[in-house]
Amino acid sequence: MDDRQERSEALKRYGTARMNFEMERAELLLRFGRAFADPMRLRILALLAGRSLYGQELAEELGVAAPTISHHLTLLKAAGLVRVQRENNYHYYSLDPAGLQQIAGALTVEHLRDLAKTQAVETLYQPPPEDEERKMVQEAFFKDGCLVSIPTPSRQRRFVMEKVAQAFEWGRIYDEKEVNAILKTLHPENATLRRELIDQKLMMREHGRYWLIRPHQA
Repeated sequence: MDDRQERSEALKRYGTARMNFEMERAELLLRFGRAFADPMRLRILALLAGRSLYGQELAEELGVAAPTISHHLTLLKAAGLVRVQRENNYHYYSLDPAGLQQIAGALTVEHLRDLAKTQAVETLYQPPPEDEERKMVQEAFFKDGCLVSIPTPSRQRRFVMEKVAQAFEWGRIYDEKEVNAILKTLHPENATLRRELIDQKLMMREHGRYWLIRPHQA
């Protein structure tokens, strides 16, 4: 897999994590609205109302690619409308009647009045706290301890480089050869990572020597 594919996969992992975060914290009726906002998701729920199916079966029934089904199932699971069970090498999806009942129970005048008081309808649009987003980015762009791709957006790049900096010991001085050797274990573009550590003010460089500017975050 080349760097472009790796970056695309990492961005998908981050996007899924971000979507799950937003859906889990969204007010119930917002989750309901987003889950039912696409005809494909309604068709999936209709099929699962009949019997449990695994992802490829759903894709074949609906005439779409497996990644498309995976995207819709992620939203439906986050909304509490679909549950999954692993059997052998397959993940079987089924309708969750309890989730439907919970949503039905929220469709009341009293619940809507409570929303007006708490302004809970706005929760879907609040970004995750910085620590949560940092974790999502790092988990998306690192695999088995290695950096799979260097992200382009500055905020994501910063979070990635903070993780890269953790490969170095606080208080220790390194020469360039040592820095390159450590960075090569994380990603082939060690020169890019080395420059980025300096640009992000995570490391200091002077006369061929490198050291961390501050201890790692707890």
